[in-house]
Amino acid sequence: MRVLLKVLLFTLGGSAVAIAAAIFVFGAGATAHAFEAAFDAVGGPHPGEGAWPAVMDSELRFYAALWGAYGVILVTVARSLDIHGRWIPWLALVFFLGGLGRALSMVLVGPPHPMFVVLMGLELALPPLIMVVWRAVRRDLTS
Repeated sequence: MRVLLKVLLFTLGGSAVAIAAAIFVFGAGATAHAFEAAFDAVGGPHPGEGAWPAVMDSELRFYAALWGAYGVILVTVARSLDIHGRWIPWLALVFFLGGLGRALSMVLVGPPHPMFVVLMGLELALPPLIMVVWRAVRRDLTS
């Protein structure tokens, strides 16, 4: 279970850093369109959203730095579970709240590209899985 927990944290953390770097360097619209194109290649085409407004690009490049920091923290926790493992519930909660934010947006604003719906599903499903695995690891450490 400890290996599974590390894999989950490293994968999520590495993905967060890579996505944050892409958004920061290439912009939110270019990053989203690249991922949407890859998603469409597998699942069929979906209508595009068009150009992203400058204010949205600016805002998302700002948040990319925070998303990248989140990824670095996940990798740090994964590397030293014994020292930093107590942060896992909080990190899982933050990720879960991001998924709830997407769900709220979908209800209030409308559905996004299907790729973002898949991301929302991951953001809502992974935190409970991480918590189950974390509890098992923690139980093994204390027994």
